[in-house]
Amino acid sequence: MKKPSKKQSLSRPGNRLRHLRALLHVSRAFLEDTYGIPEVTLKSWENGTAKLTSVGAKRCVAVYRAEGLIVSENWILSGTGLDPIAAVTLNQYFSEPIKKNISAENDEICMIQDANVFKKSYPNAVVLIVSGDEMRPFYKPGDYIGGKMRYAKDIKNAINKDCIIHLKDGSHFFRRLIKNNDGGFNLTCLNPNENTLEPVMFNVKIEGAAPIIWHRWKDD
Repeated sequence: MKKPSKKQSLSRPGNRLRHLRALLHVSRAFLEDTYGIPEVTLKSWENGTAKLTSVGAKRCVAVYRAEGLIVSENWILSGTGLDPIAAVTLNQYFSEPIKKNISAENDEICMIQDANVFKKSYPNAVVLIVSGDEMRPFYKPGDYIGGKMRYAKDIKNAINKDCIIHLKDGSHFFRRLIKNNDGGFNLTCLNPNENTLEPVMFNVKIEGAAPIIWHRWKDD
């Protein structure tokens, strides 16, 4: 029997969820004990016996990011955006020393070094890898972005800027921050298309916002 291709094996949301768990070498029982996702629920999502909703996908994104794996909601639901295999985790970036004998011509390593320098240079600095197409044409999957996180009343200084956003529910997004007519906050993307699940997120509860002041992309 012909072995299915990687594209075929990741054709369904359930297959992609199973793939993420395999990358981390964790069990469903571990995820239930650690993050509270019922083992039976995760199994039904992976097997396709229950539909994976946007809410469920967001929950999985938060869990896998907490485990050090960068993945987007779009990739889980539709397979679009940056492949998580290609995304080196931020935990790995900043916890492992760069060996001196690695060639400076390796631009991926240079990007990691640049991100590390930025993060060490500013208080409250955060770095994120762009994982989807929502902020094209200015930012594309694989780009590194960074900013200084602002909280409470200082969030107003981030309005109408492209920001790394931390929500109070623990989720993270890269969007433009807009103040709405009710005095709350909306998050909007620059490139709404058929693959964008939520072009505008209304009345979000923001923990902090980091306007982008650093942007690094691979020298193709």
